[in-house]
Amino acid sequence: MDNPDHSSRGHAEFSPSSLKYVASCPGFKGRGGTNEAAEKGTRIHEALEIRDPSALHNEEELEIYEQICKDEEAFMKEIIGDEEYVEHNEMLTHVQLNGTSTWGTCDRLIIYGDKAIMGDYKTGISTIDSPRDNWQAKAYTLGAFQKFENLQEITFVFYVPVRNEVLHDVFKREEMPEMTKELSWVILEGERIRPQWEYGTPPVDEVNPTVNCRFCAFESKCPALGAIAIQIAQRVADHPIPDTDIDDPDDMETLEQLWAIAKIVTNWATRIKAKAVERAKEGHEFPSLKLKSMGATKKCNNNKKLIEIAKEHNLADEELLTLATFPLQKVATAVSKQAPDGEKGQAKQDFLSAVSEAEIVDVSETRYTLT
Repeated sequence: MDNPDHSSRGHAEFSPSSLKYVASCPGFKGRGGTNEAAEKGTRIHEALEIRDPSALHNEEELEIYEQICKDEEAFMKEIIGDEEYVEHNEMLTHVQLNGTSTWGTCDRLIIYGDKAIMGDYKTGISTIDSPRDNWQAKAYTLGAFQKFENLQEITFVFYVPVRNEVLHDVFKREEMPEMTKELSWVILEGERIRPQWEYGTPPVDEVNPTVNCRFCAFESKCPALGAIAIQIAQRVADHPIPDTDIDDPDDMETLEQLWAIAKIVTNWATRIKAKAVERAKEGHEFPSLKLKSMGATKKCNNNKKLIEIAKEHNLADEELLTLATFPLQKVATAVSKQAPDGEKGQAKQDFLSAVSEAEIVDVSETRYTLT
């Protein structure tokens, strides 16, 4: 079987997996793009679709894959037993609502008689709401009821191996009208509020800042989030912070006030993040955060010896030079130190001029700040 490619899939404007964010704030829109965690999740999902882990990258991914397979097999045996079933993997699921719709891809649907098990694989550390309280689960369940009219009962399951959880709830066909009403309201509110970002910002009382703001494409221009930043600055600053109109950030006086507020909030956030890391290192556990080592910087303290060892391992001088970095100002200072007293400054300037004439220096774009 060919390896599946989930990375090329499209997404609905208000996809089932995004509805938890839209329900908390109708102005929410994901940033798009990808990251390491998302790519890991995609690889594991692709492996689960064909039940072949050979393309996984490391032991961690393999452990997650194997735990999901184990948990799913145990759950199915408990619910279905030896009963015959029909299996649908990576099933495109359309959800028709009141005046709107959505669609997404269900990881696995197992149909036995007039009942089904609908499974979704979660490969990250984030806390997952139980299916009964989960917008994604409700959307996929409703879509399955609409697609398979004989189904009377669907057990929705989240397999969350990193948290050692198997979350499941049972939905009945008679719940469809209420589910349709709830999902329609969430998406219609999103369709009403989100387009307002295209020509300005929604009213501050129409958007709702939450912990999900860090995933939102409009984080930097959100009036409600800006108001919270001002409140934080007013609480933690060592001097009075006036109320600031954040609706006109192009006004230079307003922008200067926002700059000062941003510095205060940034410094506060840095302290909070450092404290959180320290608590995690001490062994305290967070609901959704996981301590991850970023590695340690290694720097050679004896370059002469390093060169000797490198040559012993057949690394030529030319190759060594391509790996070396020479801070220009430090080299210029070293040159000046070799010159007689009274000539050091001129020696440094002559060196820098010679380097410039040789056209061997790449100059980065100038960086600026405000003071």
